[in-house]
Amino acid sequence: MRKMAMGVAAMAMVLAAAGVRAQDTAKEAAPASPEHYYRLNFTVEEVNDAGKVENTRSYIATVATGHGGGQQIRTGSKIPIATGTSGGQATQFQYVDVGVNFDVRQVKEMGDRLTFTLTADVSSVAQDQHSPLGEPVIRQNKWDSSVLIPVGKPTVVFSADDLDSKGKMQVELTAVKVE
Repeated sequence: MRKMAMGVAAMAMVLAAAGVRAQDTAKEAAPASPEHYYRLNFTVEEVNDAGKVENTRSYIATVATGHGGGQQIRTGSKIPIATGTSGGQATQFQYVDVGVNFDVRQVKEMGDRLTFTLTADVSSVAQDQHSPLGEPVIRQNKWDSSVLIPVGKPTVVFSADDLDSKGKMQVELTAVKVE
């Protein structure tokens, strides 16, 4: 009888341990909080020295909070740059990527605000006015930072002075919850 009681007790402990393990596995599989979706409206603005916006480009992406809530935007062109000549004619070229790249990672909600890591790379081609040969100049602005923005309100997240003028380049972002 005593052996039987010990056997039943041992079996109960094994079953209880298996039940705890199953509960732990279920807790690990369940997300900590529900996912929500947001539409991100990116606006890249070139502002002149008088503070007036001269050029605007817009980009839209949808992101999710929680695990795996990242997004990438890639738009641009490959520009040929002459690297070799023969008889005064360009015969060899190197192609340079220019355009706009956004990477959004680690999206989380913090009350009525949204936080994430944002990488922005905005580049363009311009002619060098000081060069006798008119070689192109690649203008590039790169930012990488954690940002915290209010939901529904346009917010300038990055800004940099233009090196050739008193103007600037800025990235404005608006997050709108998708219902």
